[in-house]
Amino acid sequence: MNWTYWKYGLIAAAMWLLSVPAMAQSTLEAERNAQMMLNNKEYDKALPLLKELYVSAPFDKRFYDNYLSALLQTKNYDTAIALGQYMSRIRREDLSIMVDIGNAFELKGDAKSARQYYDQSLTMLNGNEFQATGLVGAFRFYKNADYELKTMEAFRDKVRNPYIFSYELALLYDQKGETDKAVTLLLESIAAQPFSIENAKNSIDRIIQGNPKKVKKFETALSKKLNQESNNYLWKELYAWLQSGKGDKSEQLKEMIQLDEGQQRQGGLVMNWAKEQYQKEEHELALQGVRYVIQLSKISPSYMQARQLYLIIMQEKLEHSYPINMAMLQQLQQDYSSFIQEYPQYRNNDLVLDYTGNMALYEHQPEIAIDTLEHMLEQPYLAPDLQGKMKLALGDYNILTGKIWDAALLYAQVDKTFKEDYLGEEARFRNAKLSYYRGDFDYAQGQLSVLKASTSELIANDALYLSVLITENTPEDKDFTVLKRFAKADLLLFQHKYDEADGLLDSIAKAYPDNDLQDDIAMQRAKIAMKKQDYYKAIDYLRIIQDKYSDDVLGDDATMKLAEIFEEQIKDKGKAREQYEHLITTYPGSTYIQQARTRYDALKGDTP
Repeated sequence: MNWTYWKYGLIAAAMWLLSVPAMAQSTLEAERNAQMMLNNKEYDKALPLLKELYVSAPFDKRFYDNYLSALLQTKNYDTAIALGQYMSRIRREDLSIMVDIGNAFELKGDAKSARQYYDQSLTMLNGNEFQATGLVGAFRFYKNADYELKTMEAFRDKVRNPYIFSYELALLYDQKGETDKAVTLLLESIAAQPFSIENAKNSIDRIIQGNPKKVKKFETALSKKLNQESNNYLWKELYAWLQSGKGDKSEQLKEMIQLDEGQQRQGGLVMNWAKEQYQKEEHELALQGVRYVIQLSKISPSYMQARQLYLIIMQEKLEHSYPINMAMLQQLQQDYSSFIQEYPQYRNNDLVLDYTGNMALYEHQPEIAIDTLEHMLEQPYLAPDLQGKMKLALGDYNILTGKIWDAALLYAQVDKTFKEDYLGEEARFRNAKLSYYRGDFDYAQGQLSVLKASTSELIANDALYLSVLITENTPEDKDFTVLKRFAKADLLLFQHKYDEADGLLDSIAKAYPDNDLQDDIAMQRAKIAMKKQDYYKAIDYLRIIQDKYSDDVLGDDATMKLAEIFEEQIKDKGKAREQYEHLITTYPGSTYIQQARTRYDALKGDTP
């Protein structure tokens, strides 16, 4: 008998049944405190609280996952194993727990026991696809590709379906160097499941990744299929799509149109091609394809989808232009208006937020944007989350008109309605930011202290930055003159008054050259330069942070922004790679680390 296992289980069960109040604080407050410790990587400090949370509700998978993670981070492998063994008894169908136990054994150095648990999880598959997907996800989480593959193969055998998990398996075969096997599997799956050809394209894209040898393998296999089945539209479409990565893109569109017309797809193939170009950030090409579908009018089933994608692309073009192209803005607003009138159901869509956002921010008519949103909020059957987003936007536009208290009230309404939701956290952060703009730094800090433990990484990071900004610039005599001026510049930036904001920041930098805000000023001026598309000026400001303030909180932010500018705007892959490498080696604890590693690896083959 495994006494550790039974002892752990009996203690947990007893505490659960007796409902002993293990924490003096509420569960919600305990969760927030524990999450804050995890975000700060204070695993030892978090362990007692995480254990109490788990014991209070052992059936709650969130508490289990957090507790297990902290145990592994602190190398408490025996406790992690006992925890997993107990959890596997109360969640018998969840095979991912078997993987947790195996991983703990593996980290402990007991590879034999780890394999036993991994193999046992495969034998316990019962034919439920949801269960199998969870097991695959567990092996993927622990980066165990061999057992990820074995799980998919075992489940295919179990349910006698040779095509299930085909696209995921193909990727794994390719990773193991068995690209020919991946090609064969994908083509067989397309033939058996033609409706899933778009999923197959995504897998092929991920396998190829610009590798000419892999492209050739697919071309050769498809050529054989075309010779054997010359009239099969699947092979024609796939071959044309494969060629779309080569040569003159305009010629590719012509070929796609011919194929679309030949198969009488009424714009469907062209629409798929346009979406692929949009995903590759080839916006002008995507627009050409979308315009073709739009000119087919309503005879095309893709017409409404094309109109919507057209608006999305034009909105992105508008937001990335400086100064704002007023002719483009006017035409886009007309297009929004006619689309919403023609398809009233899109009043319940995020497109409305872009439409009113353009009014407020670019046409400088926040009052009209407010009236429009208030009228739309009166519409029946409005999705609750869209109502929340509209009220957040209304709050923002009230700030633009100087109605600070109205903005605070709207944020509070969203906070109350979506208390435990992302929108609620967003509302609380905007209210904290509003207090900061007004110079009420103590109240802002009170709100930010909770938001630093947000479940949203973006909100948590923004809250942490703003909290640190206030803390580091709170003098002993509570003279907030400099910070208030900086907050005013921040508000001007929010209002898209870039020149005014830049001028105020410049005056602060000159008047207070030794102030701790110098790195923050440089970052804000870099953001303004990027908004104006003056990327070399942005680089200069970011270099100031790197050279003088690399050890401060903005060091990794500046490095990441530099890397992105070099890669995406300057098109200097060598310098971009240098910046990603600098971030990886200098800031190993940065929240950008995974993104930087991915981009660094992707640039390896492109950099001379």
